[in-house]
Amino acid sequence: MQMRITPADIDRARIRVEQAGIADLLKQDGITEIAINQCGRIFWEGNQGWENREEPRTSFENLTALANELCYINNLQNLSRDNPVASVALPDGQRCQILTSPATEDNQIPFTIRIPSLSRRSIEDYRDSGRLRGFRRAQRPTGELSETDKRLLEFYERDDATDFFIEAIKAKMNIVLVGGTGSGKTTFMKSLADLYPAHARIFTIEDTPEVSLPYHINHLRLFYKRGVLPPKVIIEACMRMKPDHIFLAELRGEEVVAYLEALNTGHPGSITTVHANGAYDAFHRIAELVIANSISGAFTYDRAYRTVRKTIDIVAFWEGTHLQEIYFNPTEKLKYRTYGEI
Repeated sequence: MQMRITPADIDRARIRVEQAGIADLLKQDGITEIAINQCGRIFWEGNQGWENREEPRTSFENLTALANELCYINNLQNLSRDNPVASVALPDGQRCQILTSPATEDNQIPFTIRIPSLSRRSIEDYRDSGRLRGFRRAQRPTGELSETDKRLLEFYERDDATDFFIEAIKAKMNIVLVGGTGSGKTTFMKSLADLYPAHARIFTIEDTPEVSLPYHINHLRLFYKRGVLPPKVIIEACMRMKPDHIFLAELRGEEVVAYLEALNTGHPGSITTVHANGAYDAFHRIAELVIANSISGAFTYDRAYRTVRKTIDIVAFWEGTHLQEIYFNPTEKLKYRTYGEI
């Protein structure tokens, strides 16, 4: 049943925004995003990139009260363990994504607020500011390798795995780690995570907490529970919270399609794992997961396989905590990008 929201309800929500320490940032020019990952610290993105400050007003109690008020004025149920994800609008219309346990850590209530630009420019303003100069003419991908691919191939061909992975992280390559239980793939994922820039906004998505990020202050830990809180729901919520990189603990089921979509819509440089018998076998395994977890007829095997091959850059196969195989073939990937279709 829709509740009739009154001006008094809106005013009460504004008071909660003020009490949570967010109001001053909502009024600042140039800020496009506000995020609270853990209580006591607030992040915002503006002309200087991501910045942050300690903010004692972003306590669990204040954030919970704000979340409940926002759910009320948006005619939604309050957040709870049975309803831990909400997309709401603030009193002045800014979009906000809110999570609580079990979708995230206990006693945390992450917020991400998207602030639309209020500026309006004429086409002449764009011309005079130089924003319409220097564009590239879009063309179908060619068979030519980028300089980054060439550098990576140099390390790859001389079996220099250390520099290969360091360069791969810099280049925002999508990496899949392959192996069985106890193979060492998750431990290596943590080593790779440490290579990302300290200012990067990184989300981990797991069923149990394994991947910690001690060197990245702007990180958020998200959790799913199969049969209760599907990983697809968490990935879709994550997409509204502006991560730079997404680390998905394991590809096993319905999350696979949403994850591949995330990598193809502005979130490159991500890492995941999958159980498979080798590096090449991982492509077939992920394609099979795509088909098994898509609407009937949405993907043929050929289309699923091409989508995976165009999306994944590097596959590393682990066994007995030792690296056994690396797949990296940018020339082969270019063929799928040039002739395939998603």
